Amino acid sequence: MSFLNTLRQKASQLTLFDKDGPKRPSRDELFRQEYNLPEGETILDENNAEMLIVSEVTHNTPHSNHTNQVFPGKLYLTDHFLIFRDSFDKKSCILTLNISAIKKVERIPSKAYVFALSIHTASGAKVLVQFIGINSRSEQFSHRLKVQLKKNIPNTSKLDPFLTSLYSEFIIKKNEPGANKDAIKAPEGGLGLIYKFPGDPRKLKDKNKLRLWYDYFNRYGRNLTLTRQKMFFKLIRVGLPNRLRGEMWEYTSGAMYWRFQELGTYQKLLDDNEGKVSLAIEEIEKDLNRSLPEYPAYQTEEGINRLRRVLIAYSWKNPDVGYCQAMNIVAAALLIFQTEEQAFWTLTVLCEKYVPGYYSKTMYGTLLDQKVFESLVEKTMPILWAHIQKYDIQLSVVSLPWFLSLFLSSMPLVFAFRIMDIFFLNGPKVLFQVALAVLRVCGEQLLEIDDDGMFISVIKDYFSRLDESAHPNSTDPKYRQLTEFQKLLIVAFKEFSTITDEIITRERTKHKPAIMSNIESFIKKSQIRNLPRTKNLTPENLSNLYDRFYEGIQSHKTGMGTGKSSMDFNNFKLFLQGFCDWVLPDSDYDYHDDDFLHRLFRTWDKDNVGELTLTDVVLGLDKLVERDMMEAVSNFFEIYDFDKTGEVDREGILQISEGLLYITKPLQDGLVLDAITSKSVEAYVTDKVIELQQDSESNEIILPSQVQIDKEKFQREQGERYLSAASAFIQHAFEYAQPGEIEQLIDLDETKDLKKMKANAALDPNHPLIMSLATFRMVILADETYELLFTKTLADSIHLDRAIAVTDKGGSLRDMFDGLMADGRRVAYHVRRRMDSGATQASRPRDNSSATAVTVTEEEDDDFDPQTSATDYGDLLEGAEVQALADVPVTRENGDTDTQNDLNILHANMQKSKGDDNLIEFDI
Repeated sequence: MSFLNTLRQKASQLTLFDKDGPKRPSRDELFRQEYNLPEGETILDENNAEMLIVSEVTHNTPHSNHTNQVFPGKLYLTDHFLIFRDSFDKKSCILTLNISAIKKVERIPSKAYVFALSIHTASGAKVLVQFIGINSRSEQFSHRLKVQLKKNIPNTSKLDPFLTSLYSEFIIKKNEPGANKDAIKAPEGGLGLIYKFPGDPRKLKDKNKLRLWYDYFNRYGRNLTLTRQKMFFKLIRVGLPNRLRGEMWEYTSGAMYWRFQELGTYQKLLDDNEGKVSLAIEEIEKDLNRSLPEYPAYQTEEGINRLRRVLIAYSWKNPDVGYCQAMNIVAAALLIFQTEEQAFWTLTVLCEKYVPGYYSKTMYGTLLDQKVFESLVEKTMPILWAHIQKYDIQLSVVSLPWFLSLFLSSMPLVFAFRIMDIFFLNGPKVLFQVALAVLRVCGEQLLEIDDDGMFISVIKDYFSRLDESAHPNSTDPKYRQLTEFQKLLIVAFKEFSTITDEIITRERTKHKPAIMSNIESFIKKSQIRNLPRTKNLTPENLSNLYDRFYEGIQSHKTGMGTGKSSMDFNNFKLFLQGFCDWVLPDSDYDYHDDDFLHRLFRTWDKDNVGELTLTDVVLGLDKLVERDMMEAVSNFFEIYDFDKTGEVDREGILQISEGLLYITKPLQDGLVLDAITSKSVEAYVTDKVIELQQDSESNEIILPSQVQIDKEKFQREQGERYLSAASAFIQHAFEYAQPGEIEQLIDLDETKDLKKMKANAALDPNHPLIMSLATFRMVILADETYELLFTKTLADSIHLDRAIAVTDKGGSLRDMFDGLMADGRRVAYHVRRRMDSGATQASRPRDNSSATAVTVTEEEDDDFDPQTSATDYGDLLEGAEVQALADVPVTRENGDTDTQNDLNILHANMQKSKGDDNLIEFDI
């Protein structure tokens, strides 16, 4: 059995879905959900057993004629609980016993092969357990129980102060024979003790209900030791007594276990955050006076202050949610029956376990359940649904307040509290069952109306008549006594009993992707629309940046409205790696230095908070991709001129040079080609084609099938050019920098080292230098490579048009060459221009031919833009040149000519040359 149980546990933990799809809850998660246990509880052991509850008080209760009953089932042990469940009927016997409430455990002497325990609880009841199975398993379970009892000893000190806060404990102790009633004080309660509970206590029969609960507590335990039997569910269904309602909400929801486990946390949250302000607190203050205004307590400072403290404490406990609309209504309802600490933990369980996503920034849970509700209406009431569709009635406008406020803002409070009794017992399916029942009961009237306003009016009128007789004209007294509310409950829990948790979970899973997608799309459009205007970023760029920005923040869940909406430096670096050629992994650098990125981060962080928002990133990138050279240079200079003085000192000059080396690292290594190298490659290919033409007597241009390019040669030349540019920048920067003020910080002796420092303009301490923005621009303009960097290369290295799905970092060198050779008209144009130039020079004096050839080549290189697309050539060339080019016959390998396709004959299917890894062959 042990092996099979272990195998079953392993199998239950297997995920049957794709890694990107919904994950199946683990066995422990399902177990915690079923018994409303706190997070972290795991099943340590389980065993089949029979259980009998014996209470000494039961025999002394005059009106109790119950007989003890033995229940067969299964016993589970978790970190802090001993749980028994009946095998045949879940409502027959469920015991959730907190281990801290166990006073003593004894083994019962019995016949051979029988293993039994007697468990004494804090309530005075005894739980007799007889294990079913081999003794070794029973011994193992008992040993683990013993271990957990020892681990929970520290918690027993919290038991007595916790029990004094519960009304169930008070009514038992107060009515014990010989008890000093004056010495036993009632625990604190909700606002109802001061401002009265809603409804007439006589009509509600509170005293009779309380007596029934007193009898139940005597027999089956209470609070942390309570056993749920069939009578338990009946007593809740008929309505809880007001004085006991807060505790039973806390028990059925599981909030009681959370409060016991975290005793004192509520007050600590308030104390630790006293005096702090937040956006959530501002929103809370706006809604305080709109919380159940019909209840008198919320017209007073005491009621408002209690509500304020509970909502503020929860906003600090769960900053992702903070505060959401309608939370004030629910919390106000809880405080009528509960203390602040009880209401805090009940609100916590409600928001995080019962209706997750209802009270969030996007309210995705409520929107999802509206879709589920509409689906259930369509399946259970097709005629009414067809009527709703026909007249385009927005059902969600009617039903959303029911779900969001748990009917508290729709029904009279006395009836809404009855629904909450059952809601905390049976879970969120109750909301669907009651909502469907409302439409069923009002169905005939709803079928006669054709607009939203009348739809709402009919249901509002129905809610105002819930205390009236459902059958006032019936001759049967029982039917006349049946109220509209009682009829509503009958329809909800009889006719719609088929609406189970499994059905709701299945419907939620079905509709969740579409709902989340709609929410995320709406948020994305709204946020992009509210971004500042940018002159260099297109809507497509902004869309890609939005996706990359929030994808880089691991904790952020857009649809759920949780997580941070700003990124720290580490996320910022990974974010830039996705689309910037010069932000490489640390392993690709000879040294690890993120000084440039740190400066960039600090420059974009206008508020100096250590994090960047989407707006910060968009405005920063808009400057970084600027193609106007003067503005681009100014923006780069601003990164080092953090104090906005318009100048940098000697150290700043060196840091700028390091920054230039950083952003040109891929260009130095030949991983990316700039425009100058691109032209060199094109010129090289053109020369190869012309060489073939010299051996041909025909005037036709013969294009080779392959051209071999030595990639290392071009990489090396480009790298040397950028290193030379960096060296020239240092030299010119210090040569043209202005003198600065001398600050003699230390006394230096006239040593050999000092003489060397004075001889070097970059190191001489007696002649400090200042470089202004104007000087920086002049130095950049003095070098062709750096001038090109700020007019084109830097902007081209930032691929804002690259969607988030693309992970390629700019492609391989082969792909870069492929981009240069993609359009055959480039080579054809170069060849024709070069051949025409050669023919012209041949007719001129021999001594001028060489100079003329050089002039033509340079002019052609200056005029030709290698990045121009095929459709733009008509704008660049004169009509005569276009016509001349179209007349050039192109010979293919098969000898055919086709003037219609002469500009598309070249293509970029590149093949690596065999035997030489440094050669790249371009198929033409």
